[in-house]
Amino acid sequence: MSRALRSALPGVFLGSPVHPITTLIPPTCLPNHFRCNSGACIMNSWVCDGYKDCTDGSDEEACPTSRPNVTATSPALPERCSRFEFECQQLRKCIPNWKRCDGVRDCQDGTDERSCPTQSSLSCPSGFRCEDGEACLMLTERCDGYLDCSDSSDERNCTDDTIVYKVQNLQWTADFSGDVTLTWARPKRMSSTSCVYNIYYRMVGESIWKILETHSNKTNSVLKVLKPDCTYQVKVQVQCLSRVYNTNDFITLRAPEGLPDAPLNLQLSLKKEAEGVLMGWWSPPVNAHGLIREFIVEYSSSGSKEWSSLRTTKNYTEIRNLQVNTLYTVRVAAVTSRGVGNWSESKSITTIKGKVIPPPVIHIESYSEDSISFSLKMTTNIKVSGYVVNIYWTFDTHRQEKRTLVIEGGKSIQKVANLTAHTPYEISAWAKTELGDSPLSFVHVVTSGTRPASPSLKAKAINQTAVECSWTGPRNVVYGIFYATSFLELYRSPHNSTTSAHNITVLVQRDEQYLFLVRVMSPYQGPPSDYVVVKMIPDNRLPPRHLHSVHTGKTFAVIKWESPYDSPDQDMLYAVAVKDLVRKTDKIYKVKSRNSTVEYTIKKLEPGGKYHVIVQLGNMSKESSMKINTVPLSAPDALKIITENDHILLFWKSLALKESNFNESRGYEIHMFDSLMNITAYLGNTTENFFKVSNLKIGHNYSFTVQARCLYGGQMCGEPATLLYDELGTGEDSSATRSGRPTDVAAIVVPVLFLLLVTLGIGFVVLYMRHRRLQNSFTAFANSHYSSRLGSAIFSSGDDLGDEDDEAPMITGFSDDVPMVIA
Repeated sequence: MSRALRSALPGVFLGSPVHPITTLIPPTCLPNHFRCNSGACIMNSWVCDGYKDCTDGSDEEACPTSRPNVTATSPALPERCSRFEFECQQLRKCIPNWKRCDGVRDCQDGTDERSCPTQSSLSCPSGFRCEDGEACLMLTERCDGYLDCSDSSDERNCTDDTIVYKVQNLQWTADFSGDVTLTWARPKRMSSTSCVYNIYYRMVGESIWKILETHSNKTNSVLKVLKPDCTYQVKVQVQCLSRVYNTNDFITLRAPEGLPDAPLNLQLSLKKEAEGVLMGWWSPPVNAHGLIREFIVEYSSSGSKEWSSLRTTKNYTEIRNLQVNTLYTVRVAAVTSRGVGNWSESKSITTIKGKVIPPPVIHIESYSEDSISFSLKMTTNIKVSGYVVNIYWTFDTHRQEKRTLVIEGGKSIQKVANLTAHTPYEISAWAKTELGDSPLSFVHVVTSGTRPASPSLKAKAINQTAVECSWTGPRNVVYGIFYATSFLELYRSPHNSTTSAHNITVLVQRDEQYLFLVRVMSPYQGPPSDYVVVKMIPDNRLPPRHLHSVHTGKTFAVIKWESPYDSPDQDMLYAVAVKDLVRKTDKIYKVKSRNSTVEYTIKKLEPGGKYHVIVQLGNMSKESSMKINTVPLSAPDALKIITENDHILLFWKSLALKESNFNESRGYEIHMFDSLMNITAYLGNTTENFFKVSNLKIGHNYSFTVQARCLYGGQMCGEPATLLYDELGTGEDSSATRSGRPTDVAAIVVPVLFLLLVTLGIGFVVLYMRHRRLQNSFTAFANSHYSSRLGSAIFSSGDDLGDEDDEAPMITGFSDDVPMVIA
C-alpha cells in the first residue's frame, strides 16, 4: 500500500495494532535517514510526524510530545525499554539494539560499548590488520577500493596518502594486422580529472621498461610497436599529479604471428620413370608466424583460369595424371592456425617425356665490399629465354631482405652493386626455357670489408603533419627514411623519402603515431637504425570529441569530453558556454587540463531547467555541443485528503523538508482531473501545505495533483504528487474501486442472482406438477370407493395394503374352546 493512501486514512492505520518484527539486517541507511527496528530505512523528516512509516511504528515511538488524534500502538512502561532496545544506565535512555557494540558511543556514559566481545590478538608485523582481528592484508590492499576485511575496516579512514589505485582485470587481444589491444577496469574512486594511465612494456629478457603512452579515463590502448612472434610484458600504472601508484602486476603476451610468409625456392622437375608426373619442392617460409600445419600446392594448365590443388605436410610433393606436352604453372603457400599464407612465386614447366630441365650453374667471378659478379650457364641444349635471380640477406632476424634481377636472353655475366660490406648473401637463380622453368641453383658469398654501423635516429613531431628526423652516420651517402603506422607495415609496404643530408622533415598524414627508421641506400644498402615511435600533434582546430553528460542533478550537471587528440603534451584551455534556454541567458567558464579526457561540473543550475552546452578550445576552434535538462524538484510527500461537509482539504508535507533548493515563497499549484467529464482544471496555487477544494459533484471521480509552482511560463515545474478521490470522499484509491465494483462485483453478483431466480422458478414448477398429480390420484382413488347408496366413499382396513392381501381369510374372532398356539 502506498504512503499516500496510508496517510489518507489516519483513523484506520494509526489505530491498528502493531507487531514488532526482529531482523538481522545491518544498519546500512543513508545519511539523513532513520532506521526502523525492523531494519527498513526512512527519511529523518518522516520521524515523529504522526504517520507510521515504519511497519513496526518505531518512527513514532518516544516522540517529544504526543500529537493530536494519534494513538500510541505499543506504549512502553515508564522508565522501561522495549525488548528491541538497550537501556543506558544514566538518564535511562533507550537506544536500538543494533547500536550496541558498534564502536560508537550512543549512551552518554558509554555503557553501550562496555562488555563487548574482545578482539582477536592476531598480529600483522608487515601488513594491515583488520579491526576485527580476523585477517592480515598487504599494505597495497589497504584503501584500494575493494573490501578485503569482513568488517570493511580496510576501506575506512582513507586519506590521500594512504589511498591506492590499482588497475584491475588487465587483458589483451590480438588481430591479424599485428596490433595488440589492451583493456582494463578503472580503479574504484579514482579521480578522472587529475589521474592518468601510464602504459609500460618490455620484451621478455630485458630489464628496462619502455613507456608507450599516457592518457586518462580511456580504459583501452592499441599497441602497434610490438615485433611479431615475440613475447612481451605489459603493465599499466596510475599517476595522479606527481604521485605514481606502483604495481608489480603485469601480463605476459605474445605479439600476433600474422599469416605466414611465402615459401621460398620453389622448384619443379619431371619424373623420368613416368609420364604426366611433376615433382615439386620448396623451402619453408622464413617467418611462418606459427606452426605450419600443411602446404597447399596449386597448379593450372596453360590457357586455363582454373586452379587445381593438393595438400601435403612435407615441403615436397608429386603432381600426377597431368597431360603430356602441356605447360603447367605451379605455386605453393603455407597454412597455419591463422589461415593460408602468402603464395610463392609461380613456376612453369612443360610435361614432355624424356626431357628434363637441369638447374643453371652459378659461378662467382669476383666480389668486393659493395658488389658481387657471377655468371650463369645451362648444361643443356634447351633454348633459354632468360633468368630470374634472387639475392637474399638479413640485418634483422625478423625480416629477410631480397632483391630480384630479371635477365633477358642468354646473357650470363652479371654484376650486383650497392651491397653492404662484410654481409652474407645468398644467390638463387632459375632459367626460363622453351620447355618451362628450370629448378633452382644456390650459392653463398660474404662481401669483403667491415660492415658499417647502423645510424642513430632521432625523430619528433613539429606540427600536425610534419616530423623532423635527424641521425648520425657516414657522409657522402644517400639515406632512406622509412615510416609506417605499424611494425608489419614498416617492413612490408612503408612510405619512404631519400636525402644525402643527416636530417629531413617528413610530411605524413594525420595519425596518432608513426614508426620511423633510417638506413643508407647508396652507394651501398646498409643496416637500418632502431625504429623510433613518433606521436603526432593533431590539429588543435579540431573540436573536442565525445561530449556527453555523465550525471545530471537538480542544480548541477557533470559533463565529459575528450581532447581533439590523445595525450596532449601541454595544458589545453577550453571554453564551456552554458546557454539557459528558459531564462535566455549565457555563461562562459574556462577549463584548463592536460588530460585526454576532461570532466567538468556545471553548477548553479535551476531544477527542471533546459540548457545548451557548447565546448571548444580557447582559440575558438570548431565546437561540440549538447543539450541537457536538469532534474525537477521532487513531488510533495504524504499527500492526503480530509473530507468535510461541503468540501475537501488536501494536505501534504512541505518540500523544504527534503529539497534545500525549494523556497516556501515559491508555493505549490494544484490541478484536478475529472475522469467522468475527461476535463483537467487548474485549481490555483498556495504557499501553505493545504488547499481547500469545493463544488465537487456526486458520482464523479477526481484525480488531484500537487507540485512545486511552475516558473517562466510553465517551463520549469516540480514533479507532481497524485492522489485519486472518489465520490464517497474516503480518499481511497478510486481506480481500484472503479475497477473492482463494475467488473468484480457486477460480474459475480448478477449471474448468481439470475441463477437463483431460475432455480426458484424451476422449483415452483416441479412442486406445482407434483401437487396436480397427487390431486388427480386422490380423486381417482376416492371415486373408486364411492357408494351411491350411502352417498359417501367407503375405505376398508385392507385397502391400503395393496393387491397382495386380497386372498387372505378374514379373521372373525376367537372362541374359548379353540386353543391358541403361540410358536
